[in-house]
Formats: sequence, structure tokens, C-alpha cells
Amino acid sequence: MTSSSSFTGRVSLAKALRRGFVAAYDNLGYIALVSFGSSLATFVVFSAGLKLARMTDLGIFEVIFAIPAGLVAWLAGVGLFYYAKKLIYHEYPSTGDTLSGIRILIVPALALFFINLVVTALLLGDAIALFLAKRAQGICIALGVLCVYMTIVWLMAALYHLPLLAFQLDMPSGPKPFVVIRKSFLLLADNPAFTVGLFAAIIALAVICVIPGFVGMVLFYPGATAFVITHGLRELFVKYGMVEEEPEIVEDKGWPQRD
Repeated sequence: MTSSSSFTGRVSLAKALRRGFVAAYDNLGYIALVSFGSSLATFVVFSAGLKLARMTDLGIFEVIFAIPAGLVAWLAGVGLFYYAKKLIYHEYPSTGDTLSGIRILIVPALALFFINLVVTALLLGDAIALFLAKRAQGICIALGVLCVYMTIVWLMAALYHLPLLAFQLDMPSGPKPFVVIRKSFLLLADNPAFTVGLFAAIIALAVICVIPGFVGMVLFYPGATAFVITHGLRELFVKYGMVEEEPEIVEDKGWPQRD
């Protein structure tokens, strides 16, 4: 990703999480507004899909009516990660940049969404089919476990998909879905412990947000997740020398003095 002379080889999950949550706290109003808006839109679309599903008799295939709601949540995430990326680069984004990010990245974001959907569905479907096979012994169970493992690996790599999509706007290769997927797997392969820790932190945050009656999931989780993961990706970029490290505390020198 960069020259060996700029490769630091050091990465701190604790620092990435700290900076991510501090940024989320500093932008709490924005996070509450956009998280609520995205959650409301997702809920409305999901409710409509649920009503349509009840009007059909497709059995297990009724799950397809949940896809539009997932797409709404995904596109909201695109805007959130775009905003978080601009904030990290000190570009002073506005709330309107959330919609701008969706508009700019909508084509590759849609492609990436359906790639994720198909791959995850195939892996989980294979795992379920293997475990529920009439003679689910030996090789079937082993293959089922392998599919579950591959699903987890895919989901951990997918952690970097949306933030990378935004960062790729400033890179020569551009925001191409397969470039994003390839780089995500490279980041996971080179930083397994960091990625597992970040993945666990996101799951833990979800559990914490669910405790107060889903209020945290509606008003905080979507935005906070975008900020935390984006800072995690930035920490990896610092490791590879792609961006410069920033001091933990910026010294306030006050207003400039007149001569």
C-alpha cells in the first residue's frame, strides 16, 4: 500500500476506539439526528415489506421482503461513513454531506450491497443445508463448520467495506467494489487481531445500546459505529504511512497576537 520506509508496523486498537468514541461524543447532535432518520426510514420500509410478506405465501422466501429495508440502512451507512471520512480529514462537513455521500457513491454502494447479500446468503444457506442434512455426519458437519467460519471471516472483512468505499474516492483506483473487497481482505489478513477486536467492540456496543429499550440503537448506534470503524481504518492507514499520525492533544495557543 505504501513504501517500506513509511511502514510503521504499529497499530493501536485502544487509540482507535478512544478517538472514535470521542468523535462520536463531539458530534452527538449529528449522530442522534442522522441515526434517528436512518432508523425511522429503515423501520418504515421494513414494516411495508412485512405487510407484503403477510399477503403472500412464499414460506421461507418471504425474507426477501426485508431486503429493501437492509438497502435503506446500507445507503444510510454510506452517508454516515462519508461524513466521518470528511470529518477525519478536517474538511468541516455539514449534515447535507451525508446525502451528498450517498449521491456520489450510490452506484458502487449498490453493487457492494448486493455482493455482500449474495455471498452472505450463499455461505449461510450452505451452512444451514449441511447441518440440517438427513445424514449430517462427518464431512457434512465439517463443511458446515467451514461455511460458518467463512461467513465470520467475510463479515469481519466487510467491516471495512463502507469506510474504504469513502476513502477510495481520494485514491487512484477509485471506489470500485472489487477493489474495496480485495483491500478489505488484505487488511484483515495483515491485521487479524486488530480486526477481531474492532468487530468485538462493535458487537459489544450493539449489546449496550439494546439494553435501554433500543433507544441507543435508534439514536446512537448507527452513527457511533461509523465513527469508530472509520477511526479504526485511519489507524491502519497510519500504520502503512498513508496518512500522518495526529497528536492526542492539540495545544491551544489562543488567538494570534498583533505585532
